[in-house]
Amino acid sequence: MPPARFLRQIDRLAGEGFEFIGEDSFLEALDGLLPRRDTELLLTFDDGYDELYDMCLDHLIPRDIPVLIFLPTEYVGKENAWDLSLGRRPFTHLSCPRIEELAKHGVRFGSHGARHLDLTNLNEKELEREVAGSKKALQEITGAQVKTFAYPFGRYDVRIKSAVQQAGYQAAFSLYPGHSNEVTDRFALRRNGVYIIDTPLTVRCKLRPNPLYWFEEMKCRAINGVALLTPVLKRFSAGPGK
Repeated sequence: MPPARFLRQIDRLAGEGFEFIGEDSFLEALDGLLPRRDTELLLTFDDGYDELYDMCLDHLIPRDIPVLIFLPTEYVGKENAWDLSLGRRPFTHLSCPRIEELAKHGVRFGSHGARHLDLTNLNEKELEREVAGSKKALQEITGAQVKTFAYPFGRYDVRIKSAVQQAGYQAAFSLYPGHSNEVTDRFALRRNGVYIIDTPLTVRCKLRPNPLYWFEEMKCRAINGVALLTPVLKRFSAGPGK
């Protein structure tokens, strides 16, 4: 989404009475230590692309908007070779110095695995590298505790959730989990995706019950379903034995 359009949507939400909260407040609400309000929003970004550096320092931090960024740790400072290019230029992930700088300004970081893989296809040793290994690596970069995890492609199962819990994370995010929206599973938390095709109206429809809510739900689940093809096509393009 173009930065100017994104900021207009952020400002509009703030003007309509929504409040952006940080990772700690969100977790405290999950624990029942703070009341949960439907006007509170946790702003998260997957993948941690380099463009977030200027967005945070120039726009979000001056607006006092907390940010939670999920990073694939083995791509820090590198191009996104894990993704399908589809003819686009590659994107670069945040570097260690930029992550450190953002962390000093209060930006929080969570793990998005080590290599942005579909975790459900991994053996136990690989899974440990992705879950526990990425947590350790990210804590070394930021000098802060890593509390949350976002499943790459939103993919998880009982085994993956257990690995995340055992690694010491306090919560984990999917995008559109298989369970009912009325269910809160702190290790399969639901998020609303916002995409380049979204407008202020569709963003608002994602956040409060309205006649278009379920249309937005189906649209975003379809987009996420297409994204799930990425690891399949990457394996296919690598060829046998690779």
